[in-house]
Amino acid sequence: MVESHNTEKQKYRRLTSMGKISFSIVNKLYNPIDATNRFINLALQHIEEDSQGRQFLLESKVGIRKMAVLLNRLNTYARKMEKELNEITKKER
Repeated sequence: MVESHNTEKQKYRRLTSMGKISFSIVNKLYNPIDATNRFINLALQHIEEDSQGRQFLLESKVGIRKMAVLLNRLNTYARKMEKELNEITKKER
């Protein structure tokens, strides 16, 4: 019984670490991604409609959007995990 409880605690600690790491990754990457998106939007306002550069910027914008969606999902997962772990911690007290 004690071994099972210790194993569960180890799992919760690992999950807590994963949640903290996920949250840190999201925070570190979100600002540069947002800045890149803003720069692309600014550049699109000053580039010719039919230029190859504009096409490159539009393709880059799609990639940036995909990364932002991924970060949003990771952030949602980290918050959900944090909430669940807080509830488990309260029950243990």
